[in-house]
Parts: sequence; C-alpha cells; structure tokens
Amino acid sequence: STPQITNLLNLAPLPTRALKNSLFESALYPQFSHFNPIQTQMFHTLYHSDENILCGAPTGSGKTVIAELAILRLFNKGQGKVVYIAPMKALSRERIKDWSRRIGGKLGKSVVELTGDVSPDMQALERADIIVTTPEKWDGVSRSWQSRKYVRQVALVVIDEVHLLGQERGAVLEMIVSRMNLIRQNAVSHEKISAVPTTRFVALSTALANSSEIADWLSVTGMYNFKPSVRPVPMTCHVQGFSERNYCPRMATMNKPCLLAISQYSPTKPVIIFVSSRR
Repeated sequence: STPQITNLLNLAPLPTRALKNSLFESALYPQFSHFNPIQTQMFHTLYHSDENILCGAPTGSGKTVIAELAILRLFNKGQGKVVYIAPMKALSRERIKDWSRRIGGKLGKSVVELTGDVSPDMQALERADIIVTTPEKWDGVSRSWQSRKYVRQVALVVIDEVHLLGQERGAVLEMIVSRMNLIRQNAVSHEKISAVPTTRFVALSTALANSSEIADWLSVTGMYNFKPSVRPVPMTCHVQGFSERNYCPRMATMNKPCLLAISQYSPTKPVIIFVSSRR
C-alpha cells in the first residue's frame, strides 16, 4: 500500500511560551525560544490531548522533544507514570543521562533506569515518575502486573525507534502493547481509575513505509508521517558505483573516492560515514 505521508505545513514557529509554564520552559528548553516546524505542527495534539500518536520523521528532527511534550502533558494532569521503551541500552543510557539532569534535577521528578544492567528496588520504582527501560525488561516486569502497583500506574508509554518492529524484537513490543491495554482495562474496573481511562501510546520512528499498519495496531488517532526529505538540515544524495565484486578489494577501491567526495560535497561541515565492517 502507498505510504500515508503528512505534509509539513507552513506554520509560524510556536514559541516555548505556548507551554504556559515558566518552569517547564526554563528547565527543559533554555537553549531555544521556538519549537521547530514538526514540533509546532504536532504541539496541540501532544500537549492538549490524550490521543495515541505515531510520529515518523527523519533522524535529527527533534523527536525527543515530541516525547517530552507528551510527558509534560502528563505532569500537568498530575496522574500516572511514564514508561520510555528504547530498543538499545545505549539509547536508554543517553535518555537517563539527559532526563536525570533536566527533568530530574530541574523539575524534581524521579527518573529511574530499568535495564538488564540496572534493577532498582521496588520503592524506587513506586516513587518513579519516568521509568526508562528496554522491551525485554519491561516485558518481564509487566507480566506480574497484578502484584506490581507501579506497572498498573503507567499512563503513558513512549516507544522509541518503533520501525525496529520488523526485527526479532518486534514480537516483544507487540506483547507489551497488548498487555498495557489489558492492564488499563482491568485497572479501570478494579481500581476505579476513571481519571486515566486509557494508557496513551506515543510511538517515534524514522519515516515509515507501512505507517497505516502500525497506526492501526497502536489505535493511533494522531498520525504524523513526514517525508525523509523534511529535515532541519537539508541533505543531498549522490550515488557512485563500484564494479569490484570481492569485499576486500572493493573496500580498498572505495577509500580514495570517499575522501574526494567529502572534500567536494562537504569540505567544512560534519560528515557521517557508514561502512559494512567495524574494522
């Protein structure tokens, strides 16, 4: 099926004052005064509604801020915990470092890491406002949701890098989403949590080809799937072919052309080079 693409609207950049909370502004966004075009377009749905959201946008387009706007919405409501699910420990480590400083240190919220390397005690998890975890760890923890109150208190699940669903870990993510929906349905009838009737899902991804399928699975009502070309820093694409079929000689023949391409296309700007071997 043809991918459902969201056009980037030509909107005036929204100032961070739109948060209507000076503490949020000074703690989280002292370095900029306005949100970028993608954040501006999504702001109302993120910060003033409880819709499930899928955001597909290129790397570097500010998806962390998109997750933060949904988190700040929850803080404003004053109910429930946030679970941030990162597919890799390196990503969760990065989030912990950043959010412990900004959300923990400046907003006084409790940010806790729950991965294979770090297992906090029950009291820390009970007190936590944000739990940063990996799919496997949250899958294991949430299986015993009847005896773990902190699992039943989750009101927002942020799934980062959701395009990795197609890989072997996709089944774990599917299990988590189904279980979180089940927990919330049970919690409403069991604990009378009428103020938080559903668990909100915010899924972040690069631009997606099968966005409508993922949106259906997450019961998404707010879908934003921007083109890969919608980037804060424009990117051009140049293709060069090499006829050498064997791996080592091909790598050797690519060295000099790679250096020439850098000096021709990006002599002063940063460059990222992807290679198929660590060596």
